[in-house]
Amino acid sequence: MPTGDTHDSVTEMAKAYAQRAVGQARDYHAVLDYSENSLMELEVILSQISDAEQSPDQVTETCKLWGSYLGEVVRKQFGGEWSVEPYPGKQFSTLTLTVNGSKLFPSMKIHRRLTQGEGENIWSFYKMIKSRLDATPRTIH
Repeated sequence: MPTGDTHDSVTEMAKAYAQRAVGQARDYHAVLDYSENSLMELEVILSQISDAEQSPDQVTETCKLWGSYLGEVVRKQFGGEWSVEPYPGKQFSTLTLTVNGSKLFPSMKIHRRLTQGEGENIWSFYKMIKSRLDATPRTIH
């Protein structure tokens, strides 16, 4: 389990990336306000980004940026804790959001959206998460 300082620094990093995403959304003529519906805007942005050539480092940064925004929308709706944890079955760690015992890997979802296309739609993904989390008792913050 991460220490308080580690947890706080990961949370602050995720929030900072999400805030940068809000700023960069303006470049795509989109407004991101951390609402559920803003994820439809995010899907439009990702559609545009997936058409652009990016280096591996740019893809990594893109995934952290928009994945943090996706995770912050989920966190604002359902609570949760940020951490950096090993990705299941892989030899690397990634930004992880734990909500009611479920682990979400928003940066990896963004990566799949960018590399595998519209079948990995962010809005559809969020609706699936929401239906699962709505069915789970939780504490409101």
